[in-house]
Amino acid sequence: MQNQNQDPKKNPEEASEQQPFSETDRKFAKIKIALFCVLMVGGFLVGLLFFLRPAESAKEKRKLTEFPAFTIQSFLSGAYTNQISTWYADTYPFREALIGADQSVKSLSGFRGTQLDKGNKGDKIDTGDTRSLDDILSDLEESRKNDPITDPAGDAEMIEGYYIVGDTAYELYAFSQMNSLKYAQLINQAAASVSGKAKVYDLIVPLSYAVALSPETQKKINASDCEEAIAYMYRYMDSTVRTVDAMSALRAHRNEYLYYRTDHHWTALGAYYAYTAFCESAGVSALPLSSWQEYRFEGFLGTLYNHTGSGALAKNPDTVYAYLPNGTNSAHVTERNGKSADYAIMQTATDRWYPRADSKYNCFIAGDNPLTEIHNPLKSDGSSIVVVKESFGNAFVPFLVDSYEYVYVIDYRYYTDMTLSRFVTEKNIDTVLFINNIIATSAGVRLDEMGRLIRG
Repeated sequence: MQNQNQDPKKNPEEASEQQPFSETDRKFAKIKIALFCVLMVGGFLVGLLFFLRPAESAKEKRKLTEFPAFTIQSFLSGAYTNQISTWYADTYPFREALIGADQSVKSLSGFRGTQLDKGNKGDKIDTGDTRSLDDILSDLEESRKNDPITDPAGDAEMIEGYYIVGDTAYELYAFSQMNSLKYAQLINQAAASVSGKAKVYDLIVPLSYAVALSPETQKKINASDCEEAIAYMYRYMDSTVRTVDAMSALRAHRNEYLYYRTDHHWTALGAYYAYTAFCESAGVSALPLSSWQEYRFEGFLGTLYNHTGSGALAKNPDTVYAYLPNGTNSAHVTERNGKSADYAIMQTATDRWYPRADSKYNCFIAGDNPLTEIHNPLKSDGSSIVVVKESFGNAFVPFLVDSYEYVYVIDYRYYTDMTLSRFVTEKNIDTVLFINNIIATSAGVRLDEMGRLIRG
């Protein structure tokens, strides 16, 4: 039997059990319990939010990424984990509400103003020692003198970095010399990777302000000169790359409805004139616009309205015009969740997208999907083209359907199955067309995505 009067120092382990908790021990215990409770509640909330993730985006006017279906092939290739990452980022709970709250705070704090000098000024477009580029820029200056642009009438203001004149908003572009050179190099690498298999074309889409606003106003709002920037990038592309001068075609029709007033995209009419420029470069017969049946969808308020909340834009919504291909209106689409289905090339009022009043730009090829495949049964010449694009390519693609037997569309932001070279080889494609709005050429994330497609 143990002696109750035993000295605790002789048995330290037993002594420690008998000692009362110190004040510090109690504090740490409380902290641990609190952290445990937070983790438990947090885990519960995260699990709950898994089921509360939104399915559609009102601001971005699209159906959000669905949780991907599991397949052994997609898991082993790594595509499955990439698809989960895309789903997670695309469906973050309360994302739009948080962004909206942030914009409201900015508005209350006076960040919305009418100053005309708040654009994000980009790098100076340096001609360097290249005489040919100097000549190009000199020709541009001369053409502008012969065909000056008259600025649109109306009150002007800058809201959230967007320039608004009257009932029309303009997204602005800042030239990046480093990223512009990188873009040109990527296109060169793409051409080299399919050399002997397919011809490569590049079409850079200018933003609406480059077509509608005078050079003086563009400088005033610190917007980079799109025409000069495009000339710069084209100058550094290899002779094997065939560049498409969409800018000249658009400027020649600048008084027409080429871009939406409330959205950053071009209209189908603007895309059509770019299609004629591509056809001229590719030696393909461009069909007249009257060749296709026209549809119109009223009441479109796009991304620029959502970003600015401008009352002037709200009072004058856009009309979306779309044109029905003659050869077929059927496309086989691989969605971002890995599933595939058949959709209409031009969505109508009874199709998937139109019933959503804020998603009318998705009437073109069912929106942004990793891969779209179109077969025109009225042609049997084996002609084929793959369009590598971001969202500006959506309104362009339907015009190609009647010019090729096979039309493939890769949205490089989401497509991860194989490299461009392998795709061209497996599908026996003879023409590759890159379509990018000019902001994509300076966006690091877009360049990385294109690089993944080109280099693997």
